Amino acid sequence: MTLKKGLTIIFLILIIPANADTVGHWRFDSDEAEVESPITSSENVSNPGTHDASLEGGNPLYSEDTPSSKIYDPITDEVLDNKFSLNATDPNSKLRVADSEDFNTSFTVEMFIKIVGEPGGWHSFLRRQEGQDLRWQIDFDNSNNGITYGRSRSRWDTPSGGVSDNTSEVGIDENVNFVVSPQGNNNAPRIFVDTGAKDENTEDVGEQNTANPSDYIYDAGSPNINDTKANLQGDSINDDTRWHHVALTFDQETGEVSYFYDYSLAQKKTLSDAEENGYTHPAAPIDFGKLANGGYELLLDEVRYSSGILTPNDFLRTIKDDVNPSTIAHWRMDGIGAKEDASVSMITNEASSLHPAVRVAGNPIYSTDVPGPFITDPATEAYLENNYSMSAINANARIGASDNSKFNTSFTVEMFLKLVGEPAAYHQFLKRRQLNDLQWQIDFDHANKGSFGRIRSRWDTPAGGIPDNKAEKDIDENSNFVIGPTGWTNVPPENRIFIDTDSGDGLVTSYDDETDWSLDGDGINDVDKWNHIAMTFDEELQEITFYYNYEFMDTKLLSDSEENGYTHPAAGIVFGKFNNSGYEMLLDEVRYSEGILDPTLFLKAATWAPSPFEITTFSYNQEENTFTLEWRSEPGVFYSVDRWDDIINEWGELEDALFSEDTTISFEDTSLEEGQTRAIYRVRISETE
Repeated sequence: MTLKKGLTIIFLILIIPANADTVGHWRFDSDEAEVESPITSSENVSNPGTHDASLEGGNPLYSEDTPSSKIYDPITDEVLDNKFSLNATDPNSKLRVADSEDFNTSFTVEMFIKIVGEPGGWHSFLRRQEGQDLRWQIDFDNSNNGITYGRSRSRWDTPSGGVSDNTSEVGIDENVNFVVSPQGNNNAPRIFVDTGAKDENTEDVGEQNTANPSDYIYDAGSPNINDTKANLQGDSINDDTRWHHVALTFDQETGEVSYFYDYSLAQKKTLSDAEENGYTHPAAPIDFGKLANGGYELLLDEVRYSSGILTPNDFLRTIKDDVNPSTIAHWRMDGIGAKEDASVSMITNEASSLHPAVRVAGNPIYSTDVPGPFITDPATEAYLENNYSMSAINANARIGASDNSKFNTSFTVEMFLKLVGEPAAYHQFLKRRQLNDLQWQIDFDHANKGSFGRIRSRWDTPAGGIPDNKAEKDIDENSNFVIGPTGWTNVPPENRIFIDTDSGDGLVTSYDDETDWSLDGDGINDVDKWNHIAMTFDEELQEITFYYNYEFMDTKLLSDSEENGYTHPAAGIVFGKFNNSGYEMLLDEVRYSEGILDPTLFLKAATWAPSPFEITTFSYNQEENTFTLEWRSEPGVFYSVDRWDDIINEWGELEDALFSEDTTISFEDTSLEEGQTRAIYRVRISETE
């Protein structure tokens, strides 16, 4: 929840044309659109009159529930007004685009989707089907045990010999129920979650509407039928109230199918082609909407088909304007499904639709141990409620965002980190790694003595800018290049992220093992606190600067004797635990910003959020006999200012329509009586419209 909004943000976006043409883009914002009126057609806005969609069945309606009021198209660099979506609540409510040779290419199809009610089976939302054995579709995953129940996915079927006989036969046809979808089973991201256990009489028992699939109850041997099927639990209403973006790409040359969920690659698989006859496209139209005889509520928006393979940077996306424009990604742990000890499957990026962090390995879980109940971004003065962090107590528990060119700049990366237990070696907490000789990371210093317990960063860059997966001293330009709190054997206790002494006093001077300080203590950190870690990288100077708890620690230049500049790792940004140890560590508020932030702009933990009327400054000018007060305000709101001079008279109104254009506003009282020594002021929302 953001408590401070209304900031004006300017976006600077570099557009690289995609190697694909938009064949069809079907929107639901025609001039005659009205809420709950029927949709009889959808014009192809990329080429009106060609491949327009027409009503095929049911009763699709216009809805004012949309992914956002504006949609950005990176291919055309256009911002589109978005007032309506397609409501496919009625059974078989769908539109159809006639079959065309234009669809018989490599392609990308994408759309926004929101499921409100519960699909009754493996229902499809978009499909091109000639027969049961020749089709592809985007649909819903169903399972009794809840392991895959609620996932979004794509199903493909291809016939033997490339000729459909309308019978899908295992062992005969080349691809039967070939599925690509988000991976992870119980930890997979879901498009639909409906938790809430029920007794034999279908009465609710236990927790309801948590939006976390780990709360499904499954027991195949239970006498309670509601324990044997996940879809019998809950209230048939989606716990997840968000819109989601799904996309599917197909490479006709290789037969490779890729599925993307909320801009993250969920899975990539290649169709079988033992007969080496290539792929046969279905001779069929494209249908979208509800392709089933069910009555649950379903919403679709911005359906687009491109004749080529797009990347997530090219996908349609919503626009957010209440974040720091330099922020590329801000991964918070307070989204839908957050619950103590529940599994973390996906963390959305607060800055944009792109770059979500998804589960990479292990079982990261939510924790209620946080650096503070509120987080503030000084650049925007936004206050964010903070209820959960990510616990990486389980082996290899980590999440991360896929590789993207947006990360290949000067940058600032920051996070809150708390070590509860003891890392066993030079363990990493966040890294971007392509190979052993092309990586950077934030990790733990595990020297036997001296610098033991520091937080630090390690960098490796290859000779000639070309990695060979070997970090070789005196060959590679930078091998185990380390930066962090300085002092080595004399690093101050306050600059160590971990101290574990026999006495438990948190003092380095209390270490008494003569050979290895890690053998001291009980394996539990004496210093029970959250720490803020930040690092900046200047790509032009190749300068790295490290900060610990907002204090400057060190700055160093990478070696570049070959003067070939810095090569960014072709890898995603991953954070959590990168080993199979069982100690507890906690992460929160991981943020990656383009450019170099000043420490005053780093995220900060707060114990309270300011009131919208909080007075920030006030002053009395004795010479002019005036009093000025300034308070926190919401842009676009009118305020009134009253003064109370004594306990006898009523409040006197000084201003009844003071309009705020910013996050603070001031008022100067010039009406004080000469010699007046007492006055009480109050600020309130004006009744003026």
